[in-house]
Amino acid sequence: MSFPLFLLAAAAVAVWLGSLYAHPFGACPRCRGHGHITRGKPKAGRKPKPPKVTSCPRCKGAARRQRPGSRTLHQLARRVSRELARQRKQRQAAPSRAED
Repeated sequence: MSFPLFLLAAAAVAVWLGSLYAHPFGACPRCRGHGHITRGKPKAGRKPKPPKVTSCPRCKGAARRQRPGSRTLHQLARRVSRELARQRKQRQAAPSRAED
């Protein structure tokens, strides 16, 4: 019974890592992906003022933030890619040395 549960958990982690790799950025939670914050609401009994619209201080107007773990995942993918390229280069260079 624990084996199917393990497979289900492994599949869920694989899907999450795939989405993290494909979509490393998400909407900023402070401005909800708009890039600006509307401040100031009209108070009862007063003349309404136009709301003050400012750039979001958390994302600085970019309207997105990096998802937790995406930077680590991309760094790991780059390291693996570089290591595979280095090994490929060594394999290609090895036969030419043996012929000499």
